[in-house]
Amino acid sequence: MTTSATSQRPPVPGLQGKPRVLVADDSRVIRMAIKKILGADYDLVEVGDGASAWECVREDAEILALVTDIEMPNVDGYELICRIRGSEESRLRELPVIAITGADDEETKQRAFACGATDFIVKPIDAIQLRARVQAYVRYDQAARELTEKSTNLEDQAVMDSMTGLCSRRYLNQRGEQDLAFSIRHGSDLGLIRIDIDHFKKLYKTHGDDISEDILAWFAKLLSGCARTEDTVARIGGAQFAVLANETSIANASALCQRLQETVANRPYRHKNLTIPVTMSIGMASLLQDRRDNFEELLNLAQQRVCHAQSEGGDRLCNSVLPDLQVIEEVLAPPVEPQADSPRSLSEPAEHSASVDPMMAGDLEEIASPEAEFTLDLTGLTDLTVEPVADGSLSVPDPVAVPADADTPLVMDLAGIEEPVDQASVPMAPTDPLSIDNALYLLAQGQADLLAPHLDALMQKLQPLMDFSMQVRRNNTDQYPDDKP
Repeated sequence: MTTSATSQRPPVPGLQGKPRVLVADDSRVIRMAIKKILGADYDLVEVGDGASAWECVREDAEILALVTDIEMPNVDGYELICRIRGSEESRLRELPVIAITGADDEETKQRAFACGATDFIVKPIDAIQLRARVQAYVRYDQAARELTEKSTNLEDQAVMDSMTGLCSRRYLNQRGEQDLAFSIRHGSDLGLIRIDIDHFKKLYKTHGDDISEDILAWFAKLLSGCARTEDTVARIGGAQFAVLANETSIANASALCQRLQETVANRPYRHKNLTIPVTMSIGMASLLQDRRDNFEELLNLAQQRVCHAQSEGGDRLCNSVLPDLQVIEEVLAPPVEPQADSPRSLSEPAEHSASVDPMMAGDLEEIASPEAEFTLDLTGLTDLTVEPVADGSLSVPDPVAVPADADTPLVMDLAGIEEPVDQASVPMAPTDPLSIDNALYLLAQGQADLLAPHLDALMQKLQPLMDFSMQVRRNNTDQYPDDKP
């Protein structure tokens, strides 16, 4: 990686008052060519891969534009653009990104546009074209930041959006925290819908202020008409909207979104003789599906799904895209209130909604089979069959004077024992008892670490079996003194 000296400084205004631009390209020749074209007018920060570019734009708030190659090591241009557009910071989401591509590479252009690229520079680089486009986008970003700052200050002072008549972001946050606390307390669901008008910047550049503001007011009216009276409908950014729906599941929220999509498609925006089709990207989240304990996290999750819908080309709905680690947490998370009083038979479905990876289904089915045997290798013990009794515990028959075989394992036939409760619902507090069959089930699953809080109680339950083992060993020693136990 090659980094210019400017990238080592803290985020301060550009060198000698120059606007700061980040250049990401693994070709030193291309970076030198861009520096020769832009170096006189801009404070350039140079990096050689996408990962370094991502760190720079996150840490340096003074970067006003990014010029990036597509093919780079570590993190390529596609992923870099998607990270920027999916950021929680509006500064990054609005950052102008100019991609460098080949002259006839239409596939690269389409994919980069889908990820959120602002514009393209075609190789070989034309100096006049590059200078003009960077200058335009830098000025646009500077003006947008000033407007955003003023808008944010005004928005914080009001609960209503003056342009659309909807609620403000500030009011949505306040109401969201209240509704979330109410839903958690009463065990009800809470749906959150995030909506962005697709390619609104392009609409603004094409049609100007008046038409753009009229489109926002027109869309807000349609959105309010599709929502319920009790829903909270807000404008939370330039062309960004949100709907907070109490006691609404993902399925019901999806129906509202479908109704909105059909309405917008059937009633396009019209102004005099001008008709402008409008599409939107929608992201949804809900309390019961996503289990977030504060409203800001729920809003950020819905925003991530909006960004994913935009990266797929827009004009679509996303409600379930999660990071891999979070998917694992969702699968393994226990239900809110485990039902321990009523055992579940093998033929009955689980009472909680945790899903299982299809790749593991066969293994779990084999482990849970009523004919399965668990083999516990207790070298030196006589062969015994442990049978279930009425209360679900394990009974051991009277001692049998059979010589011990060091290679013979203790076979525990669990046929007929009800399937142990799913590991997600096993109470793991040290004060809750854990049965032997559940302990064996967790061992078979490779979850021995979950038994740590219960070792004392388990050892008390196993003590009679251990005493019996010692008795058998003593009997065998008395009968066959020459044999070693």
